[in-house]
Amino acid sequence: MIETITISDIATYATTPELLDGLSQFNFLFGSNGTGKTTISRVIADESKFPTCIVTWKAGTKLQPMVYNHDFIERNFNQSTELKGVFTLGEKQVDTLTRIATLKGELNALTSKIETLTQNLQGADGNGGKKGELATLEAGLKDKC
Repeated sequence: MIETITISDIATYATTPELLDGLSQFNFLFGSNGTGKTTISRVIADESKFPTCIVTWKAGTKLQPMVYNHDFIERNFNQSTELKGVFTLGEKQVDTLTRIATLKGELNALTSKIETLTQNLQGADGNGGKKGELATLEAGLKDKC
């Protein structure tokens, strides 16, 4: 259980430390937008990222923090852009879908490059391009020989 949270010099908090104490097993933070609720949740979720902040655990026993905030939603829920109303749940699935989207983009780029190279090789009608030039040069060479 968290006993106290000391926050300073981050986001909306000044360099003078602010102390949240008298915490219970379950705590509910509420306030207007921009007052630091998400900052507190980020400090609880990963204190190591905030060297100016301190989370004090009861009897020094740190537990696995479970924070439900905007960061959690970004990591664990993904709204499909292709299928409205369909979403995935879980950080690994979001990462997988992101990787699939990236690879689809790479595949489209490679497909486009193949189409361009094929057109250069064979021409728009399939009889021109570099192969057509080669055939013309070979015919000219045969005539000269």
